[in-house]
Amino acid sequence: VMRALSDQELKGKTAEFRARLKGKETLDDLLVEAFAVVREAARREINMRHFDVQLVGGALLHQGNICEMATGEGKTLTSTLPAYLNALTGKGVHIVTVNDYLARRDAEFMGRVHNSLGLTVGVIQTDMEAPERRVAYACDITYVTNQEVGFDYLRDNMATEEDQLVMTRQFNYAIVDEVDSVLVDEGRSPLLITGPATEGDSEMNRYVVAAQVAAQLKEGLDYTVDRKQKTADLTERGMMVSEQLLGVTDLWETVEPWGRFMLLAVKAKALYIRDVEYVVLDGKVTIVDVGTGRVQINRRWNDNIHQAVEAKEGVEIKRESVTVASISYQCLFKLFTKLSGMTGTASTEAEELYYTYGLNVITVPTNRPNLRTDKPHAMFRTALSRWNAVADLVVSCHWEGRPVLVGTTSVENSEYLSEILREYRWRAQDGTLVLGIPHKLLNARPQFAAKEAEIVAQAGREFSVTIATNMAGRGTDIVLGGNPPGLARLYMERLLLPRLSKGTDEAFEAMADNPMAMVTTRSDTDGAVNAAVSLAFLTAKADQAIPVSPESISALVAEAVEYAEQIL
Repeated sequence: VMRALSDQELKGKTAEFRARLKGKETLDDLLVEAFAVVREAARREINMRHFDVQLVGGALLHQGNICEMATGEGKTLTSTLPAYLNALTGKGVHIVTVNDYLARRDAEFMGRVHNSLGLTVGVIQTDMEAPERRVAYACDITYVTNQEVGFDYLRDNMATEEDQLVMTRQFNYAIVDEVDSVLVDEGRSPLLITGPATEGDSEMNRYVVAAQVAAQLKEGLDYTVDRKQKTADLTERGMMVSEQLLGVTDLWETVEPWGRFMLLAVKAKALYIRDVEYVVLDGKVTIVDVGTGRVQINRRWNDNIHQAVEAKEGVEIKRESVTVASISYQCLFKLFTKLSGMTGTASTEAEELYYTYGLNVITVPTNRPNLRTDKPHAMFRTALSRWNAVADLVVSCHWEGRPVLVGTTSVENSEYLSEILREYRWRAQDGTLVLGIPHKLLNARPQFAAKEAEIVAQAGREFSVTIATNMAGRGTDIVLGGNPPGLARLYMERLLLPRLSKGTDEAFEAMADNPMAMVTTRSDTDGAVNAAVSLAFLTAKADQAIPVSPESISALVAEAVEYAEQIL
């Protein structure tokens, strides 16, 4: 029935549904028709038609459940169904994702479906100012990360004037992507807005001196560590050695005691490991989320731990902050009138989700039978034997041309495996002895993290090998054979940047070997491409625009690829 409607008639259904809601009908009464409208709009706008199991998932989300769908079953597309239905009330719908990239991607791509039906779609990004946020939150459907919605709520509660508010409506309905990660893994972690404390320079100097003393202490002799409980204590010998090195008679003397600083320094040394718990970026200690591998740019440890780690690393020590406002995700998401979520791994957390949030976990079957074989875990006596076995498996898959994605738990492990693969000697199918396996590395270091989506999107290419921390895979589609638009962008940037942006870091990076960007083209295509690049160079040179900024080239390439997608 819906397929017979014109685009305008299909769009007109939204006004019809809203009129019926003002009468005696409820959202449940409209569910079947509304889902049919969204299904048809998705088919027309993005060439995706919801499978029957996705319709089931959409109904479960509308009812306020957690929908467990296997990876690749289309959770993002499923969310368009309950989002549209609940947006008809005009009270707003929040679709909560785990990072800015996914929020922007989903708002742009899935937003086309909602826009075609006459709904407004907004997206919140970290660098947005208050007026932009106010407009986005006022839309029918808002795509936002869990952190941004939390901090915006806190800032609104601190506002002293009405025009400072960015959220002008009460929380109505939220669909949380990766709901187990947000509501359970990070559920008790408080979101904090802090202000500067009043520590003097002498206090700052004590962190430095304590770090220098702690560097000379030995674990087991001078201090003990309980890594499970994340605690460290000085032994009698450790206190005596510390007192001698500091030139004091008692670490815990009443006036200006050193004991607190020494304990913090020992904890920073023994429990907070560089490239595992944190990385040093631009002379700053930046926390790494051990669960996702992502850098947390604006986060700091409390209880003066961050200052102790900064002293250990020899970077500028920033004063401790005091908490001005805080809220946990548990408290935040309980404020929504209706809450639902999607994930591929909620069954193990089902009991906690029910008792904490009152949410039932319901598993949706896959659209087709699962043909994957899940093999048992392999156990090794040492880390070295484990990583060598991983390298052997990677090489055997690479030899057959199968794409490989290796997940690691820390930056350190990802770089260790990368080093093993660089030194690995193996024979190609023609018998040639080869040193090293071409691969891409993705971890919390900024040069990699900035291109997370690009790297992961190409992880399905033939012969590709990708090593990633847990940060990868959160919503980025990995298509066998690679992602064509992403590959086109890479290919064009590698052609244009060295010619038009010569001398820039981006140009040098574009000239480096990149197994993910290798493309086989016909000779006539090569000729046309080279002619176009030469014409672009001559035009820019005539306009005295050489070197062209890399940002301009990236924007041009993105626009060209988007245009190509529309006409193909």
